[in-house]
Amino acid sequence: MVKKKKKNKPLNVRQDRADHGTPEALAQADGIKFETVDGGRAGAQKRVYISRQTPLDRYKDRGIITDVQYRAGYHLFVLWDKTKAAQNITSSYDRVIVDGGGGGSGLNEYAYADFIALQREMGRELSSVARAVCVECESASAWAKRFRLPSRMGIEKLRQALDVLARVLRIS
Repeated sequence: MVKKKKKNKPLNVRQDRADHGTPEALAQADGIKFETVDGGRAGAQKRVYISRQTPLDRYKDRGIITDVQYRAGYHLFVLWDKTKAAQNITSSYDRVIVDGGGGGSGLNEYAYADFIALQREMGRELSSVARAVCVECESASAWAKRFRLPSRMGIEKLRQALDVLARVLRIS
């Protein structure tokens, strides 16, 4: 009689689904989203991600950028948020008052001028990556792919941009 040979189990293969915690804990958590891994088929595994976490937060948590660089990027985001230009989705055809009166546009002109001055100080390429990652929450590798650069070049350009930004803002 011939013995059947047992197949070896492959190493480093997960046998169970991820434990995301109890349903009660997930119901109380803020900013947690589920997405299916393989296209939404029935019974597909789901992964959890934190929707409030920006790429800048992830880069800091993983040690890719320093604390000074993170604070510089966060300052750029706060300055953009103060301009209230993010809410201007559609064009406005209201009449423009040249003398500075009225001021009903909702745009903070001082914060917007500071934002433009910081972008001018960084230069075109560095301000592009800083705005994409800090303001628009796009990953640095996605920015690099958009400009047909190697994906690792995105994080290098982001570090340079945040260093320039920290130097200009005198963050240490």
